[in-house]
Amino acid sequence: MNLDNFTRCEEIGDVNMYPSMILADYVKSWLDMFKAGSVKSATLNRLLCSYKSLLEYRIAAMQIKDITAFHIQFYINELAQKGYGLSTIKKQMQIVTAPLRQAAAMHLIPADPSAGVRLPNDEKLQKHTKVVEPYTEEEQKRIWHIIETRDHPAVIAIGLMLETGLRAGELLALRWDKIDIPRKRLRVEATILNPAGKSSCEYQPSAKSKASNRTVPLTPKAIELLQRLKPLNSTWVFPGTGDSWLSYNNLAKHIRQVCKAAGVEYRGAHAFRHTFATNCYYKNVDVKVLSKLLGHSDIGVTMNIYVSLRGDGFDEMYAALTG
Repeated sequence: MNLDNFTRCEEIGDVNMYPSMILADYVKSWLDMFKAGSVKSATLNRLLCSYKSLLEYRIAAMQIKDITAFHIQFYINELAQKGYGLSTIKKQMQIVTAPLRQAAAMHLIPADPSAGVRLPNDEKLQKHTKVVEPYTEEEQKRIWHIIETRDHPAVIAIGLMLETGLRAGELLALRWDKIDIPRKRLRVEATILNPAGKSSCEYQPSAKSKASNRTVPLTPKAIELLQRLKPLNSTWVFPGTGDSWLSYNNLAKHIRQVCKAAGVEYRGAHAFRHTFATNCYYKNVDVKVLSKLLGHSDIGVTMNIYVSLRGDGFDEMYAALTG
C-alpha cells in the first residue's frame, strides 16, 4: 500500500484497514508521513537502509495486527544468528518497534507488541561492537612527526582533528568564513554526509545535531596548521577537486599513508576524535566542557564511549585512592 492509499484510508475513516496492512507497507508509510519531514537527510537515509534490509525477512509480510513480541524477538534472533553486530541489530529492531509503538499510540493496534523484547548480549554475538582505541602518547608523537613534514591538506586535516576533536564530516565541511584566527575559534554549522551504499557525499548545511552546532577553540598548534593551508585560497578549508571539498576517500587514503609512515595501526578518522577526548581527560578538562567541545548532548556518551584510560588505569586508580 503506498502513501496515497494510506492517506485515502484516513480520509474515508476506515480505521479497520490499518491493522490489515503488512509491516513493510506500514513502515514505509510511517517513514513518508512521520519521518521524511521531521528528520535530517542523513537520519532518513539510515532509516531507509534499515527498511530495505527489513524487507528480506518474514516479519515484513505479516499484518501489523498479528505481530507479537515473539515475532519481533524471532526477527532479532535471526539477525544475531546471521552474524550482525549489536549496533546493526539495534537499528533493525527500531525500524520495527518505533512504527508499531506509534500504531499502538494511535489505537490502530490494541497494544505495543515490542514490550518484553530483548537485545542479544554483545559478548555472545559473532560480531562484537567495535571499540575505537585512541592512539597512545608515543603513537601520537610519531603521527605528529609525519604531519609536520608533509603539506598535503588531508595530512594537515589529521592534525586538526587531533587538536579540535572534530568529526571527519565537520572537518571536511569547514569553510574559511567559519574560521576566526584572530579570536582563536572556529564555528561548526555544517557537515559532509557519507551515506552508506552511496558512491557520492553530500553537503548538509547544518550540523549532525543541535548540540553539534558549536564554537571550538583553536590552540596555537591548530592555528599553525590552518596558516599552512590559507595560501591555497579556496572556499573550503580542505579543498578537493574543482570547487568542492576533500572527499572521505581521499582523507582515508592519506590517513592510511600517515599511519603506515608513522608505524602505527590504521584505525580510521574517528580514532583521532577519541584520541582528542582522551587527551583532554588527562589534562583534567571538566567533563561538561569536554562534552560541549565534542558536540555531545549527553556527557555519558563522552565518558563511556570517547574517553579511554591509558594502559590498565592502575595509576589513575591509585592516585584517586591516595590523593
